[in-house]
Amino acid sequence: MTSRAVAAMIFFATAPHADAGAVADTEALAIVSKHCVMCHAAKPAHESFREAPKGIILESVDDLRKHAATIYAQTVQIRAMPLGNQTDMSENDRAALGQWLKELP
Repeated sequence: MTSRAVAAMIFFATAPHADAGAVADTEALAIVSKHCVMCHAAKPAHESFREAPKGIILESVDDLRKHAATIYAQTVQIRAMPLGNQTDMSENDRAALGQWLKELP
């Protein structure tokens, strides 16, 4: 693991969410809808994709739960997604999504 990845893990493990409370399913889905669904949809809106990359569709809370480990790794830990941060995902959105993912049963 690179020192950058370790630093990101420490930052997100300690970074407070703006509300510092539980993150609702609707909030997590809203974040993903804003930043991920243009590519990760049954019919992607992003011009570069005819189908969801790696077959990962993120249109429902059940989809988020199904792909929780991948979302956490790619979006919160290593910050590779959204690709090139094309949708300007904020640190607060990453922290909130990470908190929601960590709280899943």
